[in-house]
Amino acid sequence: MDLSIDEIYARLTRGVGRELVNDDNVFALIERAERDRHAILATELREWQAPCSSVQQVPSTIAPTRGFNRENVKH
Repeated sequence: MDLSIDEIYARLTRGVGRELVNDDNVFALIERAERDRHAILATELREWQAPCSSVQQVPSTIAPTRGFNRENVKH
């Protein structure tokens, strides 16, 4: 089922068709969403295309709580 970018985009704006997004069309869909000022859809598509890997983990930006070591150390 080869759908055009416009057809896929129309489905995405109705909340369906996420299975139709792939590496070949994601950037065109992001561009279309930005052009139509559909910020949420553009953000979701950017998240879809972002590389995810268990090998590359983003370090936490949350500071440890006060007493972290004392509470979590085995005695």
